[in-house]
Amino acid sequence: MKVCMTHYAFYPTTGGVESHLLDLCGELVRQGHEVHTLVGSLAGRPAEETVEGIQVYRDDLMNPEWVREAKAAKDIAADEEDEELVEAIFQMYRRFLATHDVQVVHGHNFHHFVPEHALALTRLREQGVPNILTVHEVWSEFICEDLLRRARWDTIITFCNHVTKGIREQAPHLDNLRVIYPGIDVEKFSPDNADPKWADKLGLKDRPVIIHPARMLPWKGVIYSVRAMRAIRREMPDALLIITDTDDIVDWIRELQGYKEEVLQLIAALGLKDNVVTQPFPYMELPWVYNYCDVVVYPTIGEEPFGLVPVEGMACAKPVVVTPSGGMVESVVPDETGFFVPKRDADALADRILRLLKDKSLAAEMGRNGRRRAVEVFSRQRMARDTVEVYQAAVEAHRAAVAV
Repeated sequence: MKVCMTHYAFYPTTGGVESHLLDLCGELVRQGHEVHTLVGSLAGRPAEETVEGIQVYRDDLMNPEWVREAKAAKDIAADEEDEELVEAIFQMYRRFLATHDVQVVHGHNFHHFVPEHALALTRLREQGVPNILTVHEVWSEFICEDLLRRARWDTIITFCNHVTKGIREQAPHLDNLRVIYPGIDVEKFSPDNADPKWADKLGLKDRPVIIHPARMLPWKGVIYSVRAMRAIRREMPDALLIITDTDDIVDWIRELQGYKEEVLQLIAALGLKDNVVTQPFPYMELPWVYNYCDVVVYPTIGEEPFGLVPVEGMACAKPVVVTPSGGMVESVVPDETGFFVPKRDADALADRILRLLKDKSLAAEMGRNGRRRAVEVFSRQRMARDTVEVYQAAVEAHRAAVAV
């Protein structure tokens, strides 16, 4: 099939949506489909490029910050509709779809930030273009509820039952929801994909290593990982926590900067500068980081929509310690692939981490169980096949409607 995948951002921008797009688009291409990805402009990146066989096109009109600024100049709030921008985005999509002979459009998270893209794609659907929306997360805000009610999609894909429940609370009329668990590259995220060079540079040899792969955002629970290190250090003075920090994100930039400073101040106040490293890693290198560590932690204090981190860790045969947050209760099997700890409980987090660091056989068993589960349930091959079924159904439904 010929697919237009579209979102506000794409790799190398960091985030769960962007990681998902790289996996989904890459696997669709591998399975023989033609994918054209229309996303927001990004400083330092060309307007057109090829990434892992994926044709990537960047345009200012897809950049939410550009759209917000254009609306602000006309004194229009971000969550209010700008009809001129809807028309401009609609025409952009029309030209793009005609140029690449696209059969179906697949949008991601166009139920929040700004309304113009969802409304433009709704207009295209009314003209016979099949469209799909993947909802990665649901927030309690006006624009989210408004767009779930106003925009029209052939199918809305959700990552898990937790997200489906959130959608139904805001838009109970929707009857076109389909749960497709996200998938990852289980060959890339594999215990066989290891490269110790980066670890040598950081001097990590022979140290117990815990990794918290997260942007420094308040609900990611980074502070609790840092606090847990105080108790862990008492028993293992050379233990190290790695936080995969990054500033390259599409949203929550102000929140990231403020929280990051709070985390750094806490590290200094607890005297943990030799036990905590904040280090950005390109997405392609993350498997190397996972494979050097002993335990993966993700103590989210909010409701994680799904959480790819535990799945990535499990795929690398690492035990995980998480909170019972959102979709993570659907991916992690308690006491089999990892441990659950209460939210905001640094002591419980430290206790479970220490148990895994001390009991190598238990950690290895959980790692094997996690690897098996990741391959069986969360591979990107399965995800792509399920998604193509949705595309085909939408295309066939539109053909049938035209025939009538």
